[in-house]
Amino acid sequence: MLGLVVLLVLGCLSQGVWGCSCGQRHPQSAYCNADFVIRARFIGKTQQKAEEPGRVTYEVKTTKIFKAPDGMDDIQFLSTPAMESLCGYEHKMSNKSQAFLITGHVMNGNLQIDQCNFIVPWASLSVAQRKGFQEVYPKSCSCSIVPCYSGTCSLESDNQCLWTDVLVNWMEPLNGSQSKYMACVDQGSGLCSWESQKPSAIAARNKAAASGSAAE
Repeated sequence: MLGLVVLLVLGCLSQGVWGCSCGQRHPQSAYCNADFVIRARFIGKTQQKAEEPGRVTYEVKTTKIFKAPDGMDDIQFLSTPAMESLCGYEHKMSNKSQAFLITGHVMNGNLQIDQCNFIVPWASLSVAQRKGFQEVYPKSCSCSIVPCYSGTCSLESDNQCLWTDVLVNWMEPLNGSQSKYMACVDQGSGLCSWESQKPSAIAARNKAAASGSAAE
């Protein structure tokens, strides 16, 4: 019975259609596993070149590069499979002024995106998530976030954090508190733990650190 429940949860957590299935990931994992992370606007769409049939290309206007291979100073074109069944990403919003947070991979020199990438409106991100992509996540990729799909989850090493949003908020794990407000941060000596990125929590930590320094 438990196995059936886990399978049902996994099925609900997977996104896409037949032929394409990918589990949800914490925004920090999405950042760390990506080859590039940008803030950009979708401004056009064209059919892919003849040498790469079955693909389409999105033209984007990049306003911020958070992560990219060395030497990549601008990102203008993103390739994706033309068919959703092959995990192709279809941008359905017509507002070309809306900024998106986009993660993707580099394959044979081409920048590629698909349904499994983290692609969301920039305005939908919490303040903590924005700070994460800008400052915190880049420093925390030595930590690993492990999804928990049952009540018997455990960690195998000190550099792991248990992501329980997929259990507590299994219908919408990206709206859970760990996803929206927390990062898995190295506390030193390879020990990672969840740390709130809410402005109030950061202010409290800074105050405590300042008090400790003054006491010394």
